[in-house]
Amino acid sequence: RTRQGNRGKRDSQIILMQFFNKVHFNLPMTPLELEVYHQIKNVIGVNPAFYEFIMMVDADTYVFPDSLNRMVSCMLHDSKLMGICGETQLANEKDTWITMIQVYEYYISHHLSKAFESLFGSVTCLPGCFCMYRIRAPESNYPLLVSTNMVKDYAENNVDTLHKKNLLHLGEDRYLTTLMLKHHPYYKMKFTSDAQCRTNAPDTWQVLLSQRRRWINSTVHNLLELVFLPRLCGFCCFSMRFVVFIDLVSTIVMPATVVYLGYLIYQLVVSTSDTPLVSVYLLATVYGLQALLFVFKRQWQHIGWMIVYLLALPVFSFFIPIYAFWHFDDFSWGNTRLEVGDGKKARFIAEVEEFDPASIPLRKWEEYEEEILYSVPDKTRLDDARSEMSSRASMYFMPPRPGSAAGSAYGTNNYGYNQSGAVNMQAVGRTHAHTHAHIPVGMGGNVPSVPGMTLAHAGFMPEAHGMAASGGGYGVAPMAPMGLVPDAMPFQVQYPSGMPNEVLVQSVRRILSTVDLMLVTKKQVRQQVAQDCNMDQDELNARKSFINVCIDEVLNERL
Repeated sequence: RTRQGNRGKRDSQIILMQFFNKVHFNLPMTPLELEVYHQIKNVIGVNPAFYEFIMMVDADTYVFPDSLNRMVSCMLHDSKLMGICGETQLANEKDTWITMIQVYEYYISHHLSKAFESLFGSVTCLPGCFCMYRIRAPESNYPLLVSTNMVKDYAENNVDTLHKKNLLHLGEDRYLTTLMLKHHPYYKMKFTSDAQCRTNAPDTWQVLLSQRRRWINSTVHNLLELVFLPRLCGFCCFSMRFVVFIDLVSTIVMPATVVYLGYLIYQLVVSTSDTPLVSVYLLATVYGLQALLFVFKRQWQHIGWMIVYLLALPVFSFFIPIYAFWHFDDFSWGNTRLEVGDGKKARFIAEVEEFDPASIPLRKWEEYEEEILYSVPDKTRLDDARSEMSSRASMYFMPPRPGSAAGSAYGTNNYGYNQSGAVNMQAVGRTHAHTHAHIPVGMGGNVPSVPGMTLAHAGFMPEAHGMAASGGGYGVAPMAPMGLVPDAMPFQVQYPSGMPNEVLVQSVRRILSTVDLMLVTKKQVRQQVAQDCNMDQDELNARKSFINVCIDEVLNERL
């Protein structure tokens, strides 16, 4: 209540991490999380448990068209990779002199610093404007980003020390990376230059000053956290711990480095005999090797940007660090984040009333789903419930386990069954990740079911499509709700007279054979069916459940 509106990506990340943590462990959820679950599963049409990666971008970031594929490709090629970032370029590099002096720094921080850290598998900061994390390990299903320790540490609310405030209030991007390296030391962080994006850099001195104050102060405190981690790649001076220590020391002594550089220039100008030529040669070698990087990558324009950066070196390495260290106890975001309103910075009062988390009602998704199915007072929610039932009914069209009458016709490995007849959940999840929650949940050949639901309820008769209504084929084994046996609920939905069901099935079959299944949704298919069959909205709503079942059945046929 005291800080409404935009409070940064950490709030959004915590909501998402807690949601997927509860999905992974099947924990009770808040009303917000239950609504998110419903929207993802029944509107988007994907079971939330299928998601493997989370990509994070800023609102002003333009991601290149192939960048997402590049990052996912790296994740798929290395199952030990838990986080990855790409190259961030400037979209407003020539706007002002403030943006011009940042071009070279952005380039060298990615292609030199992050590329070197990537060799150790320990990139110390994945920029929040453009990065991707793995939700869970693919083989073991071990939670990574959504592990309980990660969520607990990142959602820390008792921020009462200078160290914690710099970590959680100023540099949440870097701190999230630090926590990943802390809790999952046997997994890797990587940088790939193939994935690229463009973002807007600060174009005024005030905004640049406030941004770099946050970056420098959070860097110091995060590097302090990393230095004391027990497991980092390498040994002694050839270790990531040594690299982090050098980064920490160089960040702290940056102003002194500029002073010494000025002393070297003075000695060269006056041409005295006691000029430390070794230092001069070392500096020339460092920047000469950076110039070789431009030659190898054929980025000739960065030679000019390097000259601009060197002229602005006192700004980045002296004035800004001095300002940041002097404001170590300033935890505001400055001019980089303003409240929406009259343009003035809002004043906030402290929250006096204590909040009791127990006041939020918690329920498991199964309970909420049952309420959708059986407690739907109006037609709108009834349509949502039918959509939910149709997506769940897709499980009935999975073939039986090997050894049954119809099982041998489909083979064993294509549907994720092993030789014992149990279900290989990982194989099925990957095969059906693009469909609407098509996953068999029974073990040993038992067919799962929706409480009180049969295919006849959705207007679809298995016998009419050459499938067995029971037994070893596509049988239905409905559970009995509230203690009733399945036969106690013999009802069948009667749809209004109009378009024959066979015509709808053929229309669905034709549409699904011409579209990209990775891009189309059930809603789009239904709309196309309505257009092909000249159905009005009322008839489409009445046939919604039947069309959904047809879609699932045709998709399983294609598999």
